[in-house]
Amino acid sequence: MKLFRHILLNVSLLIPISLANMRMDPRLTHPVKGKWSFSLPKEEANAVFYLSENHSLYIGGEQILYNFNFERMKNYTMEADSEYCQEKCKNDVTFVGQLSGKLTVCGTNADDPGCWAMDGEKFLKLKYPWAEQMAPRTPVANYNILISGNQVYSTLPRITNNGGSMKKVLFRKIHGEKPLLYTGDKFFRYPEFVKSLVVEKEDKVQNKILLFFTEDNDETRTVEKRLAMVAQLCKEESGSAKPNTRNVFSTALKSHMICGNQLTGQYYPHLQDIYYVQRKSKNVIYGLFKNAWNHSAVCSYEVEHIEHLFNTSSLLGSSQKDLRIRPGTCLETLTPEETSEEASSYPELTDWLWPSANRTVFQNLENYRKIVVDVITTVNQETYSVIILATDDGTVHKVVELKDGALNILKVIPFKHKGRLQFMELDPKEHMLYMGTTREISRLSLDDCSAYSTSCMDCIQARDPFCGWIDGKCDSVLKHNSSMLLQNLKQNAYMQPGKGVINNVPKRKSASIHRDTGV
Repeated sequence: MKLFRHILLNVSLLIPISLANMRMDPRLTHPVKGKWSFSLPKEEANAVFYLSENHSLYIGGEQILYNFNFERMKNYTMEADSEYCQEKCKNDVTFVGQLSGKLTVCGTNADDPGCWAMDGEKFLKLKYPWAEQMAPRTPVANYNILISGNQVYSTLPRITNNGGSMKKVLFRKIHGEKPLLYTGDKFFRYPEFVKSLVVEKEDKVQNKILLFFTEDNDETRTVEKRLAMVAQLCKEESGSAKPNTRNVFSTALKSHMICGNQLTGQYYPHLQDIYYVQRKSKNVIYGLFKNAWNHSAVCSYEVEHIEHLFNTSSLLGSSQKDLRIRPGTCLETLTPEETSEEASSYPELTDWLWPSANRTVFQNLENYRKIVVDVITTVNQETYSVIILATDDGTVHKVVELKDGALNILKVIPFKHKGRLQFMELDPKEHMLYMGTTREISRLSLDDCSAYSTSCMDCIQARDPFCGWIDGKCDSVLKHNSSMLLQNLKQNAYMQPGKGVINNVPKRKSASIHRDTGV
């Protein structure tokens, strides 16, 4: 069966997608240009963004840091400060975030990467020995920075004592409690990093780091030249008992990620973005993928299933089956030498990570670049996931994950001018979406129901979990006692106060809003 899956995957990648299974266009277009949109003073081709806890948005650009609170804008000059700097030196800001309780900015600093921390209204240069691992030498380099509490991880190369750069790509803890571990030399195969995150447990020892990336394929189980991968590491591990590998991550393992539908044979091999949703019942990773035709798909993976995979799969190429401690096990003590040796020699799992129910959550002919997922409790007291997908130019699609299939309910145009999308982040407490392009920033309320305000029927048929009909208008469920709103979250049904579900809602002819038949 496993061999059949591999063959099916290889063949299906060559089959064009059936348009009959891809009718997931938005029902309605809602332009909101200018409502909460601000233009940058100049285009920032490599802008980086940071959203603070007080909803202040920082944008790092070429020798400048902008600060927006959507009422006013501040600028901070971030010029190069390097002993190697002579004429026309440039500092491209590549990182903005909180580090050790202070707003920290890092940049290329004229090919001498450095960091600065805010002190009052000034930025003072930091003298940390690991500052060069917080910023690349050029602003377009692919890298990943992960900050968890006071611990900092980076994939940027460390500068050696003689001024040279270690070219081998590693995932390394560069700041925090010792030991400062790093992955082995053979763990990655020319990786491109997508995202990393921490999965926290009640038992701190079991905390995991998940690292998402693509890398070269040197196996023959699929025809793809590049593979989507997920790596799992024990965040609190102490390293290996073997002296000469004491500072190498002894729990690092990885697996190939699959996004597609086994029944239709449609697969999307290229990983674009990741979003982590934490719920009371289960934690879910949503992945955004695309195929060779730049068609997109969303797949979901329960964190519990990811952990089960890493706890049960054999290691590719390994014949060892009687180890006392399984590779990848999180321990309070040093990992036994034979276990760490096995993980180092055979870091890849035999089994692959397949999506929930072995199918996509949503797929479309659009080429999406970024994804976030919000969670909302509706009139019927059920919890729904609302998937926000953004295209390269910043156009937003609002997709609802329903029991009878995902539904693309709304297209939003948040920007005045076209620009390449650089940033999208969700504030889940306020249900607010922040976005940024090379030219502009924008803020959207996900519970804005003005797109469906034409009539009660339009509001109900929208099937937007954030919206319901009350007091003669379509309004947010967050602003009212939800039991008093009319809302439709089921096919041909809506909720009526005091009467529950009313079935067979008559269809209303409309040029702009209609009931979708799904895929």
